Amino acid sequence: MTAPASLRFEDLSWRPRFGCKGPAAELWLAHSGYRAPAAPNSALLDADGVLVARLASSEFLIEAVDADFERVAATQAQLLQRAAPKGVYPILRQDLAVAIEGEGLNALLRQICSVDFEPLWPASAGDGGVVILTSMLGVSVIAWPQRRPSGAALMLWCDPSFAHYFWSTLLGLARGSGTVAISPSADRSGT
Repeated sequence: MTAPASLRFEDLSWRPRFGCKGPAAELWLAHSGYRAPAAPNSALLDADGVLVARLASSEFLIEAVDADFERVAATQAQLLQRAAPKGVYPILRQDLAVAIEGEGLNALLRQICSVDFEPLWPASAGDGGVVILTSMLGVSVIAWPQRRPSGAALMLWCDPSFAHYFWSTLLGLARGSGTVAISPSADRSGT
């Protein structure tokens, strides 16, 4: 008999993030020091640890993934000022943000989503890759498959109004198929 598959979950909702869209959004991000990916449904992670995901032709999700929390917060504050840049519209992002990794990831995803992520991981670089807009457990999510040194991982963002349902259902299904570890959600932003 084989040992049950393990999964590790981490709630990363505390990380600073914001969104923007509009005809001037890409240019404004570039002037603000961010590199935006050229193609829709793709992401870039810069050397400072800031992720820029292009969700559509002119809609972006920006998140401090590994560092530079202050830069992301300052850029968001600039966007929300009364004299916001012309042609750029803020999108408030208060998502439930969850990272999942472990041996049982593909089995879990086959239960909750119609997208086959397995062929995406070999092409997922640590500094970017594809972003999928899909539905999991009946909830719209943004999914970023990653290849980490420990193996395949998936970053998910969903609307906070579905957070309790999504989190508890996800953990319930995961526990039913193997061992689950949950990393504590700690605010590392220094605020």
